[in-house]
Amino acid sequence: MGFTTPDKPVDVAALFPELAELARTAVRLHPREGTTTAHESSLGGPLLWPAEEPWPVCTIDHDDPRPLTSAEGRVLEVRKNALHDEMNALVGVGTQGDMAPFYRELDKVQASIREVRRVEFADDPAASLPMVAIAQFYARDIPELPFPEGTDVCQVLWCPVDHEPHYAPRPQVWWRDSSTVKALATALEPDEDSEPGCLPRACRIAPERVVEFPDSDELASAELRDRIAEWEQGQKWRYGPHLSAAPGTKVGGWGYWIQDIAQPECSEGHRMDLLLTVASAEHGDVGVWMAQETAAELEFQREVRFTLTNGSTGNTWIGKDEEFDAAGFSLFGHGVAPGSVTVSEELVPVTNSAPRGMDLMLGDVGNLYLFVCPTCPDRPTAVEFQCY
Repeated sequence: MGFTTPDKPVDVAALFPELAELARTAVRLHPREGTTTAHESSLGGPLLWPAEEPWPVCTIDHDDPRPLTSAEGRVLEVRKNALHDEMNALVGVGTQGDMAPFYRELDKVQASIREVRRVEFADDPAASLPMVAIAQFYARDIPELPFPEGTDVCQVLWCPVDHEPHYAPRPQVWWRDSSTVKALATALEPDEDSEPGCLPRACRIAPERVVEFPDSDELASAELRDRIAEWEQGQKWRYGPHLSAAPGTKVGGWGYWIQDIAQPECSEGHRMDLLLTVASAEHGDVGVWMAQETAAELEFQREVRFTLTNGSTGNTWIGKDEEFDAAGFSLFGHGVAPGSVTVSEELVPVTNSAPRGMDLMLGDVGNLYLFVCPTCPDRPTAVEFQCY
């Protein structure tokens, strides 16, 4: 099944010709739950992993029940337990607002414990977790990737628990030559301690090329940013969410940033490129970034906004062909103020009516951004994670 992103509602490069030279092509992947094989490109599917090569495991910074034995370690663990007791006491009396200093200290103590643990158990790392397959791309399907010479498969796996410093899965990338793989290994089952939201469903992909532009904060010209912001006044469409970079899981392109702009460099000082964005949410707004084929499958409803008789605002949803009965509706015991009802003109997709994809939930609907250095022969990588 192919997917078609609608044409942008505004030709932003015609309005602002400086953007034309900044255009990049991203490969939207449109993951859909489905069976794949190791000989196909996929998200979360089986990998072309050689039988003679051990399945990778991660031993970094996982929970470990073994007590620390050094004096420093014992002091840290006593303080960690004391902090937990103090925080539980605050919760018991309903003063959670005073928790921030405790969380800050707890983060520092736990980071120190991990440092000590690495030393004490260097020869016997505990809680080794099998890494899980996130992506496999063959050059025939996504030639845009910077395949090192002699390779034609890019594989991404990650450890499915939160890791510092991003509190997100820890990914690794493998590049391999498919012609050298004669027998396939069996993947290890995910550990029971894996975060459920980090375990993907196997999905088929439908690569689609789209043209993107950078986030306004990535524009070098403040004057251009100001002109775009001025143009947005009174417009239905906004440059950032509607006209710049595509949301969802994709290869390359510009970053669809949730928070601040990230632009790492490798250890040699080379600017790194966005290799892969793995997203918790895929589709974007109807009529902008949502593929036409996806929109055709969705069930829609209408959003109703109103003011309550107590002066607060509220909203609810009704069927796309329903009429809203303001007289018979109440929210938290308050009726609707006469004349305050606004029914949205645009239809809103019904929650959970979209076809199933990877079913990831990274943090609070977050994105993991995986960068690669296209210059260094060994293709070093870097990670950024952002969520709402």
